[in-house]
Amino acid sequence: MFPIPSVLAEEPVKCLLFAAVIFLANVIQAITGFAGVMLALPPSMLLFGPDMAKASVNAVNWFVCAWLAWQNRHYLIRREYFRIIGWMLVGIAGGIWLYDAVNAAVLVPCYGAIIIAVALKNLLLKRSEAPLPRWAPVPILLGAGIIHGMFVSGGALLVIYLAATFRDKHVFRANASAVWTTLNLFLMVADYERGFYNGEFFTLTALALIPLFLAVWLGNAIHSRIDQTLFNRLTYGLLFLSGAMILLW
Repeated sequence: MFPIPSVLAEEPVKCLLFAAVIFLANVIQAITGFAGVMLALPPSMLLFGPDMAKASVNAVNWFVCAWLAWQNRHYLIRREYFRIIGWMLVGIAGGIWLYDAVNAAVLVPCYGAIIIAVALKNLLLKRSEAPLPRWAPVPILLGAGIIHGMFVSGGALLVIYLAATFRDKHVFRANASAVWTTLNLFLMVADYERGFYNGEFFTLTALALIPLFLAVWLGNAIHSRIDQTLFNRLTYGLLFLSGAMILLW
């Protein structure tokens, strides 16, 4: 008989709640290609603390993103993928440097307000079919990287760029998944170096695998059945939720 891991033996209810959170968050992740971390992290932090929650949720999210990116690789637009990764990595490096130099109490509410304004514009008004101005991608992607480097929450700004650039739900999800597969790998390395990959981490991550497979299967099934209009509304609805959570942070 294998011994039951301590966290599972001592806190079975918390573990079951964590599995339920992972399932629900990753149904949405599989449908849209984003929002899994945004939805899973707050309740997971309440259950197991910020360090363990961030490490485990990020590892689970990396697995889902890698799975979706590989499954939908024929929708990947490589030129855009490399442009996004390049500018965001520059921004992330700058964000890490700026973390101690910028007043977060000022920056975070402004960031959340911008996200909410963009989400409401696209939810309440007819979505513009015009492409982004030629000057817009660089500041948006740099900004997404800077915010991600400072607060690990630049995904909302990235989604603004992705939603304006990729008008097809399959292309949007494939490219979003590929980007997060790459960027989350850097966060996993950082978590490993901080010593977060311990017995509790491996227990929670293993526990997440069963609901995770079911969540991706269900999310894929829903994704194939919803039309583009509903997909767009879901995307901007999640973006609004992201902005609201940032303002409350």
